[in-house]
Amino acid sequence: MFLFGIKFVFASYIGMRLYEEFHSKKAQSKGKKTIPQDNLQEDKTIVKYSQREKQLHYIAASNVSLGLSWLSYLNPIFLPAMLLVFTYSALPYLRVVEQSLLKKKKVDGYVLYGIADFMTLGLGRIATASFAVGLLHTARFVISNAEENTKQSIVNIFAKQPNYVWLLKEGIELKTPLEEVIKGDIAVVNTGDIIPVDGTIVKGFAAIDQQALTGESQPAEKAEGEIVFASTQVMTGSIHIQVRDSGNDTTVAKITNILNNSIDFKTNFQLRGEQWADSWNLPVLGLAFASMPFLCPVGTVVILNGHIANTIRVVAPLSTLNYINIASHKGILIKDGRVLEDLPNIDTFLFDKTGTLTSEVPEVGRILIYGESYSENEVLAYAAAAEGRLTHPIARAILNRAKAAELVLPEVDEADYTIGYGVCVLIDNKLIQVGSRRFMQKENIALPENFDEEMQDSHNAGHSLIMVAINDLFVGALELHAALRPEIGELLASLHSMGVKHFAIVSGDHRQPTQKLAETLGMDDYFYDVLPQNKAEIVEKLQAEGRSVCFVGDGVNDTIAMKKANISISLSGANSVATDTAQIVLMDASLKHLPKLMHLSVELNENLYKSWLFNIIPGVSTVICAFAFRIDILAGLLISQSGLILGTINAMMPLRQISKTEKLQVKNNNKQ
Repeated sequence: MFLFGIKFVFASYIGMRLYEEFHSKKAQSKGKKTIPQDNLQEDKTIVKYSQREKQLHYIAASNVSLGLSWLSYLNPIFLPAMLLVFTYSALPYLRVVEQSLLKKKKVDGYVLYGIADFMTLGLGRIATASFAVGLLHTARFVISNAEENTKQSIVNIFAKQPNYVWLLKEGIELKTPLEEVIKGDIAVVNTGDIIPVDGTIVKGFAAIDQQALTGESQPAEKAEGEIVFASTQVMTGSIHIQVRDSGNDTTVAKITNILNNSIDFKTNFQLRGEQWADSWNLPVLGLAFASMPFLCPVGTVVILNGHIANTIRVVAPLSTLNYINIASHKGILIKDGRVLEDLPNIDTFLFDKTGTLTSEVPEVGRILIYGESYSENEVLAYAAAAEGRLTHPIARAILNRAKAAELVLPEVDEADYTIGYGVCVLIDNKLIQVGSRRFMQKENIALPENFDEEMQDSHNAGHSLIMVAINDLFVGALELHAALRPEIGELLASLHSMGVKHFAIVSGDHRQPTQKLAETLGMDDYFYDVLPQNKAEIVEKLQAEGRSVCFVGDGVNDTIAMKKANISISLSGANSVATDTAQIVLMDASLKHLPKLMHLSVELNENLYKSWLFNIIPGVSTVICAFAFRIDILAGLLISQSGLILGTINAMMPLRQISKTEKLQVKNNNKQ
């Protein structure tokens, strides 16, 4: 009867595969797209249910099979139903075995477990066979659940796009669902709104916060003919956008897709573990069948089940996924778990200067006065009053300087802001104009003859100028200095204590500001006037000296160096190219979490080695008990799978680091 059961299961699987092949060829002949069926992980963009839901479904089927098997011991009438349900629950696993034998052309742990399970069924241990198949689905569920939780934590880093768009049609603004927007439509976006599409500005100008995509802390000034991106925010101004891409075709949607797929990896530890396990596949298979004359088929099954291939495939990535989850709650996006294992080996950090070592909000340095009509404090007070209602970094820098000088700001008479490349307000019946040189030119404000030289000197020193005019007369300028991130000193000390031996700055800036910053921070080396392609050469030079290099940057010009470095880290989400390139992204625009990241990497490696021991000991114990005590199949399963249980508990322990507050915050974000 039970040999018939084995034949029935295999016949059902062969029939299913023949039907799939026939259906696939028939669909291809009609030009239809088919879903690949050569492995258990189907096309995730096509399947209806998530992998987690699928595994729960098959776990339920295995439980039903287990229940029917116990009923079959009481009354054989339940055997046909049990066989049908068992076959259904075993089909996905048979697909994995087929892939190992026919596609990978090797005998791996899945094949060994497959042999053991069907020998168990043939021996009439139907409850044990159902239990074993259920364990395999449970193991896959643990990984699927961890993957989906980690992906959700990662994707939550990016704000959700709006559900609707205001479209301009025949001079009327109409509220339109986002999914109904097509290329060529004109979208209207005002101050404070999230841009819902990728497109080109056809009317208006605005200051746009693009930090989530580009890493730039200062708002980008955008006018007609320039491109804007979905999920960025209009800080000031109003624009009409001709739609280029919407929905899943936007840049931020593509980035989110990259992040969704970013955790599909095998850790170095898992790869080493699988290589070790695979090297024992044939010896274990040989030992199992060589011992059959002495231990009988039951002993053969026990030895086969003692192999650790399944548990190492679960526990190793589970630990890494959980540490990625922890990191995401701390504002750290880890795109490849292998870098967590490699971080303790890093002995050199190479920092890009601008935007990485400097903070989001600049500082106001010199205040340049032209003419004798106004003092430095008056120019600063007027500029701060004009910028008082704005929130971008330049406005905050000016307000911080005015606050430090304890200035009393004049009241704005009229809240009639003209906003684009600058701002215009009325104060004491005076028109105050504050903005960039481009803004002054737009307002037809003449600049002094010697101002170009002053501006060039300022730029050579790594600074920028914000100009101030009163009643269309240029009166002065505020010099903005890049402010050193306050956490840098403590950060470098922490990294040094963790074994990092060498720190260096690389910058496209001139020698003087680069050298000054390097000396201030106590860097071991610095590189200046560096072109983007030369940054990669510097990384290679350091690697040629035997160093393991981590490159920390934030822009497109850093991506070549990022690819060359052993590990790459980006700040503030970077731009779309940097997001794709960097293996780690610090999403809070701060370097303060770097030491935490290093600590997490050390903890991960310790956790992985504990899990390794939890897997080895039960596996070896199972084989020893098979010879010494002639244990039964179920007992062997319980002993061998105790490694999976202990390893899973050990892998889940780090999640205690996620506070209740953080969990509640993520839960609330998911509801919104």
